[in-house]
This record gives sequence, structure tokens and C-alpha cells, in this order.
Amino acid sequence: MYYGVSYYPEHKEPEALRHDLLLLKESGINTVRMGEFAWCRMEPQRGEYCFDWLEDVVNELGRAGIRTVLCTPTACPPAWLVSAHPEILYVDNRGVTRPFGGRRHYCYNNETYRRFSAGIAEALARALGGNPFVLGFQIDNEPAQEGTGRCHCPVCVRKFQGWLEEKYQTIEALNRHWGTIFWSMEYDSFSQIQPPVNTIEVHAEQSIPAYYENPGLRLSYERFCSESQIEYQNIQAEILRRYSSHTVTTNATGLAANSIQYYQGFRTLDRYAFDFYPDLRSGEISAFPYAFARGIKPDRAFWILEFTSGGGHKLNGGGRKQSSPGALKQAAVHALAHGAEMLLHFQFRSFPFGAEQLNYAILDADGLPRRRYYEMQETAGLLEQLKPLEKSEIVNSIAFCFDYDTCWALKIKPVNEQNFDYIKYQSRLFRLLGSRGYGADVISPEADWERYPVLILTSGFLMSRSRQKKVREYVERGGIVVATFLTSVKDEHNTGYTDSLPAGLTDVFGVTVSEVEPVYADNHTRLKLEPGKMYVVEDNVWSELLSGPARPLGTYVEDYKQGSMVISSHTYGKGKAYYVGTDLPDRAWGELLDYILSTSGIQAYPFLIPEGVWVCCRILQGREIYFLFQFDRKEVMVPAKCPVEDYLTGERYETHIPLAGNGFCIVRKSHR
Repeated sequence: MYYGVSYYPEHKEPEALRHDLLLLKESGINTVRMGEFAWCRMEPQRGEYCFDWLEDVVNELGRAGIRTVLCTPTACPPAWLVSAHPEILYVDNRGVTRPFGGRRHYCYNNETYRRFSAGIAEALARALGGNPFVLGFQIDNEPAQEGTGRCHCPVCVRKFQGWLEEKYQTIEALNRHWGTIFWSMEYDSFSQIQPPVNTIEVHAEQSIPAYYENPGLRLSYERFCSESQIEYQNIQAEILRRYSSHTVTTNATGLAANSIQYYQGFRTLDRYAFDFYPDLRSGEISAFPYAFARGIKPDRAFWILEFTSGGGHKLNGGGRKQSSPGALKQAAVHALAHGAEMLLHFQFRSFPFGAEQLNYAILDADGLPRRRYYEMQETAGLLEQLKPLEKSEIVNSIAFCFDYDTCWALKIKPVNEQNFDYIKYQSRLFRLLGSRGYGADVISPEADWERYPVLILTSGFLMSRSRQKKVREYVERGGIVVATFLTSVKDEHNTGYTDSLPAGLTDVFGVTVSEVEPVYADNHTRLKLEPGKMYVVEDNVWSELLSGPARPLGTYVEDYKQGSMVISSHTYGKGKAYYVGTDLPDRAWGELLDYILSTSGIQAYPFLIPEGVWVCCRILQGREIYFLFQFDRKEVMVPAKCPVEDYLTGERYETHIPLAGNGFCIVRKSHR
């Protein structure tokens, strides 16, 4: 595993640089990441390139066994470029132009900026692309971060209009698909269409409250901007590959925080890579982002280019909690267990200046090694011991389907926005499956579903006719699909279907949705759940009354809904289609999933998993290797259904596995 830190040699005076390089070499890490904000040092004046300072650090670390991920510095255009070409600046949805002085203040569609970005990327690749100590390249930094992914400058407006014309061909077709007759919004030409005023960007502000725009316009702009970001990225990727055979990637942020379609965005890159900042003090590290990462490029291990180090100030001045003792080591093993090939802490030494001053880091600003440094050193040694496990693989039989169009559509026009978030809901069900002892992947709607016996289709809100066909054929051939409320409600233009819901799939699920409503604090309704033993729970989030020939698994028992089916099971072809028309409490959801999976032949892990413990399984030479993690700070005993032995120590556990607080254990079934 590539393990290390982000480092910023351009900040350092010679004495501080020598101090840091010595500590880096003594730390045991094997990777650093550098350069993402150093354009003014790489090209201090137009066309005047200077990489000697960077090459010296790359070579010195490389001779000590530490390789470098180099970044193109295009997230921060320098002052001379902005002064000469102010037209490159970003314009937000309020019409406000971002001035020089922060970061990401550029328009990704501006041809002038693209030309200068290509220039610095080419110069960097020429200078260091063949260096044997360079491991790979990161393009830009966190594209679209901090509300910079939806530019409204004149260049973007014209390009968006052209994008729409290419997609729809005629203005009449666009009007028909978007339903612009509503509120007399019909367009006469593509030149009349402006980007939406509203935005779903994280950290962005709405400029006109209670201004309701066409959902088709808004979803189209999300797609256009995502494709524009990808187009800008690929200009640099092509140049880097021209001069180097090293890995080329960029660093995503979360699953959908920046509204870039990562399935598309990483198609032309060598690795999926992202930044991840979980709480290492009092929270469980979610494995959901790792499952998602595996689904972006299933044939390549993913990289984590920025990861929590603990302590210090945040970018906005707030603080981050320190990591618990042992948590850095646990986190690195946790990432490795779930498919990571790289984990780099942000950062090595805290900044004394700038917007990120006194930020979280392995070393504080004084540069003295303390607890975090020594734990990183210990972790680096441990990862060397675990190198044989890099040949193991993750094999899951269950997959969640994550769809960007659905994610965006439910942000554009939310459904019960108080209680329902598409990403959080998928993550919750993923966590529930794990607590019952089942591993799962997260995959694209375009992926091959056939390798998974069970597909969980969480609120497949937007579904084209071809997607409906894919669901139908999957079940018909023997797949088990578990769909939740809000399935197949809108088409790919973000326009509601006029046929009965779930549109195009009523025969597959054996149900028709006859009535819907959100569920708030004052209108919960009880239902009886009958997967095996019967018990009564309250609905939550959303309620759909179902009718049809499907077998009821959940039925309302009160109010006017009494006797109405809300959860169903239906055989279609060789497979089974389950429809869950409401949300359930965790225990009830768990029982329902247990029941469904018991009919599929999928085996749970051989442990009774306590609260706060997470289990992951990898296969090495046909043998299961289990990673157990305890995220609480107290020791716990994990009941095992069969004897196991510790992978690192060889110790045998007959019935219980001891897990230290913020600790982990790697075991395999005992052959003795």
C-alpha cells in the first residue's frame, strides 16, 4: 500500500525544508503528494518555467524510497495570469465574479484558461514525467470544490445553449421533453435559454428565494457542467500521457458533493482517487465511500489522496477533533481492507499562514514529532507486514445501484427534504447490511448487474425506458431486486411519467402504486411486517399504497390505509422482485433483508457483530480473510460461529475474538 502525506516544499525556507525532509525519510512512509497549489513557483512569469526546486525534493525523497504523486497546479491561477486575462474568472449563479485571492476562481470552459492550463501541465510533464521517483499525476485539485462547479459566465452560457441544441436538435423537441408549456415557458430558440438561477452546489447561495424553475432545465445544466469539468480535466490528462507513462488521476470529493458524474469522469483516468475526512475520535469510518470507489473502476484499486490526520483548525476556522490513539493505524488498515491502494494523510506539517493556517496535520506548526507522527511511523511498518494481503480480492454478491441523475433530481426537487437524502439513505442501508454480516458493492446503473445475485435499487427515481428494460431482464434471468419507494417515477428528462408507477415495471413487481404521501412526525402509520415472524412497526419518510397480485410482506393496520399492502414480493421469470413502499426502523429493515437474503443462498459472515464493530471479507487463494474493526474506545468480544486464527500472530480463538478499543483484528478460519 502506498502510504504517506501531502507536503508543500514551496512554503519552506532551506532550514525548515531540511528538517522536514529528514523526518519524512525517518517516518517509514513511501509516498508524498506535492504541487497542487504551486503554479506561481512553477511558472513565476508567463512562459518562464522553474521546476528545479521541485525536482530536488522529488529526487532526495526518491533516493530514500519515497515516491511522489505530482499535481498540476491549475486550481490556483497566479496573479499575473488573472491580471492579464480577467475574462478567465468564475461567475457564480448570483452573477458574482470571483476575484483573485482564493482558489478555484477560474472558468473551466474558458479557452484562454484551458490554453494556459495545458501549458503548465505540459511543462510539468516534460520536466518530471520521466522521473523514476514519480509515481503518478493528480490533475488540478478537488474539481468544483467550494461552489465552483456551475459557472455562469458568457462563455458558459453560449456553450450551454450549443450543448442543448446538439442534444435536442430542435427547440420543439426540447419544449416537449421539458414540458415548457407549464407557466408559459416555451422557448422560440436555443439562444433564449439561460442557465438556472437556482443551484444544488454545496456552499452556494440562492440569489432569488422562492424562484421555481423547470426541472428539465436544472437537470440539463447539472449534466452540462459535469461534462464541461470532465472535458477540462481530459485536456490535461491527454498532455500528461504524452510525456509520461505514470498513473494519471484527479481527486474527487465525496460521492456527489461537487456534482461531477464520477462514473464518466474517471472513465479516461487510470485510478479513481478521492479525498476523505472521517471523524477518527468518536465515529465509525463509513465503508460506503470505499464500496462506491470500487464501483467506479472495478478492475483497478482506488487511491485516497487526502485523508484525515486529526486535530487543528478547519479551512473555515472551526476545529477538528484529535484522532484517538490507534485510530490512524486502524483507518489505514480499514482502507486497505476495502480496496485502497494508497492513503495519504493531509498533511505533513501544519501551515502557519494562509486560509488553511494551523490546519490539521501529522506535525504541528513547530515541526516536532509527537503522537500522530509516531503512530504514522508504526502504521507504515504494519502495512509492510500486510503486503501479502494485497493479492487478495473482495467478492460480494450484493450491489447497491447509485445513480447520479436520481441524486441530482432529488436535490433539484426534493421529496420530504426534512427526512430523506438519497446518499444518506443508501449509506444507511449499506451499513444495516453490514451489521447483519453481509458485504456489498456500489455500482453504476450502466454496470454489469449479472454478476450480483441481489441488486438493491434504492429509490430509482429517474429511469429511462432502456433502464426499465434492464431491470426487467435482470429479474427475468433470475436476479433478485429489492426496490424502495420512489422507483421509476420520472424519465431521463426529469419529467414525470404518466403511466402507473413504478412506470414500466408494474408487472415485474406485481404492484401498482395507488397513493403516495410523505411521512412526517404527525402522520406515521403502523404496519405489520411478515417476513417470517410478524411484528408491528411505524412507517417513515414516505408511504406508497400498493395493489396487485404480488404477495404482501407488509400491510397497514390502521387509519384509512388499513389493509393496504406497502411491502411486496413477486416472482417474475426466474427471479424475484421486492418492493418496499416505505422506510422502516433499522431492526425491521434488518429483519426484512435477512429474510430476503435467506432465500437467495447468500451466506452471512461467521460472526455475531456487536454495535460499533465492522467486518470486511477478502479472498486470498480461495480462503476467506476477515478484517474486524472496533470503532468504540472500549474493548469488545466478538462471538465467532467457528474457530478462527489471528493472521498476524497465529493465535487461535475458539468462540470469541477480542477487539481493542479503536483496534482491529485480521482472522481466518482455523484449519486445526
